Amino acid sequence: MTLHTTMPLELVLQGFGDEAEETCEVWRGDIMLQVVPIAHGMGRVVRLLQCSLNDYLRPELAPGSIVYYDTN
Repeated sequence: MTLHTTMPLELVLQGFGDEAEETCEVWRGDIMLQVVPIAHGMGRVVRLLQCSLNDYLRPELAPGSIVYYDTN
């Protein structure tokens, strides 16, 4: 694989060896999300796993958004 860039290699590879944050899969209504837990029943959205196509357009479900979910 060849990478053509004017950026320094240190910037391109920054964070490459870092451990990934621990995620979990949760249901919020009929939508399955992958989130990084930040508190009990609250998490930061990483991605949508199971949902309708229209759910991708909902700004409250965008990656990085904070969502509340049922912990039962």
